[in-house]
Amino acid sequence: MPVDSSGLADQARRQARHILSQPPFRPSTHRSAFDRFFHDLGHWLSDVVGPVWRFLVRHLFNPVRDGLSGPFGSWWPVPLGMAVVVVAVVVGLRLARTRARVGVTRAQSAAQMRDEDPGELERAADQAETVGDYELAVRLRFRAGLARLERSGLITGRRTHTSSQLAQLLRSPTFDSLAGHLDRIVYAGLPATADHVGAARSGWPRIPVEARQAATVGAGAGAGAGADHEPPQPTTPS
Repeated sequence: MPVDSSGLADQARRQARHILSQPPFRPSTHRSAFDRFFHDLGHWLSDVVGPVWRFLVRHLFNPVRDGLSGPFGSWWPVPLGMAVVVVAVVVGLRLARTRARVGVTRAQSAAQMRDEDPGELERAADQAETVGDYELAVRLRFRAGLARLERSGLITGRRTHTSSQLAQLLRSPTFDSLAGHLDRIVYAGLPATADHVGAARSGWPRIPVEARQAATVGAGAGAGAGADHEPPQPTTPS
């Protein structure tokens, strides 16, 4: 009985299509949420970054490669790498100089703060008080008072110390009171009043006196403690 070759061929093609339509020859259309997330992310990145990347390749990378491959041949990455290093060094030096200038500017600002004239600050405080800006007047008198203390040598580095640190150095009840007023005005939102300004005006002249008295008492107490611990001196027999 003759065999129908065309029928066998059709049957073989159907079987082949069936086999090729099954995994692993055709990826499954059922994807997990994790796979769909990265699939969508890849498409989004391709849509957003792809045009920019293709533009850079077409108008920057390819012209650079073609320009360098002419004189340097297959060695064109070498001069390109050297050029990148040179640019990086130049940019680094410029950044270093910029930071140095910023440091100098900050140092100059700190020096200006150290050279503040207490008299000018107090006159500015008087003007602020005249127009009713009591908070500014309290702030200015505080700065003027610290500047006078620094000039007299009772404190150093006033801009780097907190109020509590300065209170430990000065041991002045008046300073503790005025610093407490300033902290409540600046940080707690307490409205400044004319009484606060008056307390600052009358209180700051007393702080150097109290600080010197505290230093004298502390030195005397230290000397007394040292004397209490001195070994007894031998007596000379009569």
